[in-house]
Amino acid sequence: MKQLKAILDKHKIEMLDDLIKCIQIPSISTTGSYEEEVHSCAQHLTQHLCQIGFENVQLLQKNGHPTVYADWLHAKGKPIVLIYGHYDVQPVDPLEEWHSHPFQPEIRDNYLYGRGATDNKGQLFMQLKALEALFRTNQTLPINVKLLIEGEEEIGSTTMPEILQDYSELLVADLIVISDTAMLEEQVPAICYGLRGILGFELSVQGPNRDLHSGSIYGGTVQNPIHAITQLLGSMRDETGFITIEGFYDHIVELSKEERRNFQSLPFSSEQLKADLHVSNLFGEEGFTPLERVWVRPTLEVNGISGGYQGEGIKTIIPAKATAKITCRIVPNQNPHDLKACIQKHIEANTPPGVNIEIYWDSHSNPYFISPDHPLILQAAQSLEYVFQKPVQFIRAGGSIPAVEMLHNQFQIPIILVGFSHSSANVHSANENLSLQRFEDGILALCHYYLQLGNDIGD
Repeated sequence: MKQLKAILDKHKIEMLDDLIKCIQIPSISTTGSYEEEVHSCAQHLTQHLCQIGFENVQLLQKNGHPTVYADWLHAKGKPIVLIYGHYDVQPVDPLEEWHSHPFQPEIRDNYLYGRGATDNKGQLFMQLKALEALFRTNQTLPINVKLLIEGEEEIGSTTMPEILQDYSELLVADLIVISDTAMLEEQVPAICYGLRGILGFELSVQGPNRDLHSGSIYGGTVQNPIHAITQLLGSMRDETGFITIEGFYDHIVELSKEERRNFQSLPFSSEQLKADLHVSNLFGEEGFTPLERVWVRPTLEVNGISGGYQGEGIKTIIPAKATAKITCRIVPNQNPHDLKACIQKHIEANTPPGVNIEIYWDSHSNPYFISPDHPLILQAAQSLEYVFQKPVQFIRAGGSIPAVEMLHNQFQIPIILVGFSHSSANVHSANENLSLQRFEDGILALCHYYLQLGNDIGD
């Protein structure tokens, strides 16, 4: 490990520069106008992987954005590790809230700022640079490695099922390692053993065939689609956040006493969270702590709502149409297809008179869970503790990684979620950032883990 540390210290500026070059490519998958940039980022990664020393580098192309594949399979008798990550990023709006340009990365106070600095280019490059460091140290790897880097994670991994089916033999492995999750505290390592799934949909509420004068002969006579959609949305949750859709909570696995005690032992401060967010109170289901709500309870959130006049001043109309975008985070044993039926039934029963409603279902993913006592997780914990010199926190995550459930269903092998994000990383928000210290620590911890998996740990 001493030689490895020396290699990392010698090349750390070069490794950071490689990450910065990748962040400079605006690979926004959610907007069609960036399709060329997304493909450019995939090509950039293929060239970089060849430079590192990987073989069989190729683009797995389906109808959507390309997935990058590469491998190195010369560690005879050693496990095959499939490393997953994604190179696509979220939109940057509102641009005016950024303190520096999101695609012109800037270092301030030992943090790197830019879109994708953490999610997921920063964490992906921790993986790539760990493998590069191992190559530089021994001209070989202690394990066999396959890389699967997609460009559609931020839009639900829409073509990943086809990729996994068509290239299943190419992707076969003994375990999967992913760095796309967070730490509970910035200085304390964490391993995530559970993710929530997601189900998204959009509501379109159509009223009259055109915008109407809100006085004249229409005001008080014709249903207003904005009132209708807010009334409908209000019927889906009560004042505590409890979801009132019949059947929504069916089959949920209740939290065990042991896991609840573990949650309570974690250093989480409601007061600190309120202070960080500048809110007077936290919100959520009664009878559950904030960590329980965000990790093991389902949600229904309105992500966006639109309709009517949005310009300066007031335009006195009854709008013809209103829309809302909604996502549900789902937990183990909840089935997205069953929930669709529950939601559809609720909407049909609670649609206000005078409007027609269309539902447009978005992609979905199932939740994921692995026992925190799994031997491969405990090995990862040893590596994290070696680098951070602190005990590992075993946590769940409130977010979703669609490919995790897809990979699990396809291969039925352990998926180890070793993440290095932090609460102030502003993932999906303005001023996304990555701690440079975490970048270095993450690389070293991953090196140690892969050496452990190959039984090649030294001083």
